[in-house]
Amino acid sequence: MMQCKRWLGSIAGGVLLSALLLSTTPSQPSLLKKRALADLDTIRNIFEVKYAPTLWKKEFAAWELDPAIEEAKDTIRSFSPLTLKQCQVAIRNFFNSTEDYHVGVKFYSTECASLPFMIKEAEGRFFISYVDRSQVSERGFPFFIGDEILNFDNLPIGEAVDTLQREEYGSNTWETNRALATHALTYRRGDLGQIIPQGECHISGIRQGEQKVRYATVDWSYAPEKIKDFAKLGTLEAAYSPSALEWHENPLQALKNSSFFQKMMVSHFWDRSYVGGSLEGNPHTLGAKKDFLPNLGQVIWRNNSYWIFDAYIFLTPSNERVGYIRLPHYLGDEEEVEEFGILMNYFQQNTDALVLDQMNNPGGSIFYLYGLASTLTNRPLFAPKHHITLTQEEVSTAITLLSYLDQVCDTYSAKEVLGDNIGGYMIDYKFAQLMRDFCHFLIKQWNEGRLYTELTHLYGVDHILPHPEYRYTKPILLLVNELCFSGGDFFPAVLQDSNRAKVMGTRTSGAGGYVANVQFPNHTGMQSFSLTGSLAERRDSTPLENLGVVPDIPYTLTTEDLENHYSEFADAIVQEVQTLLSQKKG
Repeated sequence: MMQCKRWLGSIAGGVLLSALLLSTTPSQPSLLKKRALADLDTIRNIFEVKYAPTLWKKEFAAWELDPAIEEAKDTIRSFSPLTLKQCQVAIRNFFNSTEDYHVGVKFYSTECASLPFMIKEAEGRFFISYVDRSQVSERGFPFFIGDEILNFDNLPIGEAVDTLQREEYGSNTWETNRALATHALTYRRGDLGQIIPQGECHISGIRQGEQKVRYATVDWSYAPEKIKDFAKLGTLEAAYSPSALEWHENPLQALKNSSFFQKMMVSHFWDRSYVGGSLEGNPHTLGAKKDFLPNLGQVIWRNNSYWIFDAYIFLTPSNERVGYIRLPHYLGDEEEVEEFGILMNYFQQNTDALVLDQMNNPGGSIFYLYGLASTLTNRPLFAPKHHITLTQEEVSTAITLLSYLDQVCDTYSAKEVLGDNIGGYMIDYKFAQLMRDFCHFLIKQWNEGRLYTELTHLYGVDHILPHPEYRYTKPILLLVNELCFSGGDFFPAVLQDSNRAKVMGTRTSGAGGYVANVQFPNHTGMQSFSLTGSLAERRDSTPLENLGVVPDIPYTLTTEDLENHYSEFADAIVQEVQTLLSQKKG
């Protein structure tokens, strides 16, 4: 019996000792936390290899990679337990810390929420800019376009936007972040790592011409998260990498479809699939076919609605004929450039000047952008130079491409190898020679041990040559704003640096390079992330990154604009066009 008691006592003592040891041993991190910390190390390595503006970011914003990664890790370690949303917000905030509109992350998420209206700010006040009446009645929402909103979800609306701007967008270009936050006030996306509201939203505001404050309660249109298990990722999309060469029956076509040629210049958070549904027809969304401007004068010609571009000709008060065309984005190809060129030829014969409207332009393809620009000139246009981050991928592709380019001896053989055009930009013998020089440059830089190249023109295109068939040579006024990204920075930079157009509006966002997209297997729900693979410099050697394009003619929207369908803005545009025409006559 005594022996049994001693045995039981030793068991009890062992259990007590084990309990004491467990109570004093730090708890093990969760699987999600361990995976998140490891994913941040992977992201760090990829940034070290591919992120081009690292030195510029240190100079411009005192940003450094290692401290930014460690801050994200510390945030993740601080949560116990750690939720997937907390993890994703910490990762998203790391990307925001770069102050770079090319840098961002998308997650696998079905959660989103929206309200059936949009708001814009002018002079510190907020106005309804769009209402989807198919989603809400006048009785349920007694506000219309041009009405002022005072409170949003029981907060002064300025405070609500301040909070969203600070928490969701970081400290990049203030005007751009402000516009993004104002847009996101009524539209949130889980795939961007945003916190998604649901339930009721309480609104108060004043109708135009009234003093009385009106109130409304609107339900968020909420789509729940359907991905229950953080480890279950998509298979097809995650397995495919657009940067990989896929050698099918036509290896050259696979080469042309690789990331070597497909240098995209587009903001990371824009997705064409979101311009649909209740957003279709909303002129305030990024990439909308039709803009929010009214007709700029008496319209004497308009193209058909089924055309790709919204375009018309109007009369100024002094009876000059002026063309207008909307450039919603730079995601197009040969067909779009051909239509644009046909319109330019028509405008060349039938107008005295041209208004190009690229406000709210998220960017797109560099070759398509060059293709459009080539129709606007009868002399070469200056193309920005780039520093490029190099890996074996670029060098291998350059070597392979040279085996084809070395066969080119004239324009005919250049077209045989490269096609008639790339993204709408015409191919000739000179282009093939410039491309060959570019490939040799990349190989030489690699062999010299340069992982970050000296300045060079992308594909060797030092100047954008005039299109052989389409031509517009008369004065141009180009409209820009703070929601012009990437290609929307480059296009006005090309025209301004070449003295080909006067730029009017507000400073562009400053996304100055091309985008590299990355995917890797993970359990933190990352679908993909993007970073800037080059750093572009303008003709005066200043970076486009963060600085954007400063308009020749500044114009900021006023409360009068938001209350009265942008009439002041329209009048100012017409006045500037008339000034351009008078300067030409003088």
